[in-house]
Amino acid sequence: MRASWPFSDLRFCLGAPLLISSLVPMPALAQSGQSAQGSASAEVVEPIRAVSLADLSFGAISVARGGAGQVEVDPDGSTVRYLQAARPQCGGGGGCAPHPGSFAVFGAANQTYSVSLPFQIIARGRETGRGLVVGDLEMRSVNAAAQASGGRLDRNGRDTFFVGGTLSVPAGTPSDIFTAELPVTVSYN
Repeated sequence: MRASWPFSDLRFCLGAPLLISSLVPMPALAQSGQSAQGSASAEVVEPIRAVSLADLSFGAISVARGGAGQVEVDPDGSTVRYLQAARPQCGGGGGCAPHPGSFAVFGAANQTYSVSLPFQIIARGRETGRGLVVGDLEMRSVNAAAQASGGRLDRNGRDTFFVGGTLSVPAGTPSDIFTAELPVTVSYN
């Protein structure tokens, strides 16, 4: 004999799990998160730039036969020193007097800036190709003379700075005209 189940009994069997699941507590749903508001801002300023006004020059010099020498040019231009066997050879005419390099700086008003100079550069002779070391490079700003590696732009966004250094001439250096590129990098602080 077969057992027969009426449909009404089947409804109870299907409905029982639904009834049981509604009685069993579900895990608590995560609470909604808190939110906050922030902001983003930017200040757009004029790009800073430097323009070379005059090259750093150690002038016309001679070095005693068999001797070495140095020429120091201060960045403020007030002092030029001839050390060891180096001697000036400029009569004052023709632009042969030593002087610091000078640069004009333009940018955003009243901003401070820094100047990056190389540790040293090599000046090459036009005829001989020999190299002379230019080291101890330093700068001075007109608007912020007390700062050793930067300056301050005035209310019009302008400043001027000067670069000095030391040229070393080894013994036996032949006569020539020595030049070098002096890379200068300016950036806002």
